[in-house]
Amino acid sequence: MENPFEIILEKLNCIEKAIEKLKTASNDDEDFMTIEQVSLFIGLAKPTVYGLVHKRQIPHFKAGKRLYFKKSDVVKWITSGKVNTKQEINRMADEYIYKNPLY
Repeated sequence: MENPFEIILEKLNCIEKAIEKLKTASNDDEDFMTIEQVSLFIGLAKPTVYGLVHKRQIPHFKAGKRLYFKKSDVVKWITSGKVNTKQEINRMADEYIYKNPLY
């Protein structure tokens, strides 16, 4: 019969390895993506992404004839268009009124 502590240690080692894989995967935000990868990532057709590039609406890099996109920049670009909820707007209004009283 196998020692239960050895089984626990083996499972802990597997968990540690999985955590390390997740940590390295989280650093993928600094990876560069091609036009095809960005198209799949944001769910838009390639011609639409080319249109955004042409209008300079999406952050990108150009090296020669190739386009590259930094994943973290694309995520920031997407989240910059966040629309506030009514609750958030009311909270901001309350904060403004509190900080800038009329009297």
